[in-house]
Amino acid sequence: MLISSLLPYITIGMGFGIPWLKRKLDNKFSGDVYSTKKTAMAQYKELYSGAHYVIHFKCAGVINIVWVTMFYGVGLPILFPLAAFNFFNQYICERITISFMVRLPPALDDTLTNNLVLKCKWAPLLLMMNGYWMLSNQEIFNNSYDYIGVITDNMKS
Repeated sequence: MLISSLLPYITIGMGFGIPWLKRKLDNKFSGDVYSTKKTAMAQYKELYSGAHYVIHFKCAGVINIVWVTMFYGVGLPILFPLAAFNFFNQYICERITISFMVRLPPALDDTLTNNLVLKCKWAPLLLMMNGYWMLSNQEIFNNSYDYIGVITDNMKS
C-alpha cells in the first residue's frame, strides 16, 4: 500500500518526462517547436498533444485500495491511514494530470461512477466479517496455537 501510494508521483514524472524527451528528440534539442522531423501534420499534432486519459485504470486502483484496506484493515490498522494518504496522493496527481498532461477527457456519464460505487459498497461487509474472524481468532493476537494430534480432532481456536 505504501508503494502504491507513491506510484502516482512516478506516473506524473513519466507523464511529463517521456513526452518532453520525445519532443526534444524530434526537434534535435534546438528548443524550436517549429523545427521537426515529422512529415505530416497529424504526426506533429500527435506528438505535441497530450496523452489520452485512461480513467478505467484510476477506477481499478481505487477499487484495489478500498478492498485491500477493508479486507486486512482490522488485522493491520496502519492500512487505514495509508489508504487515506493514497487517496490524497491520487487526488493531487489526478488534478495535475487532467490540468497539464492529457487531452480533454471524454465526456462521460455517471455509469462509471455508479459502477465504482456498486463495486465498493460491499467492502464494509467484508470488513465486518473478516474483522470478526480476526478479532475472535486467538492464534492471531495471543500468539498461541494448538497442534491437531489426529485428523479427526477439531481445532481448539
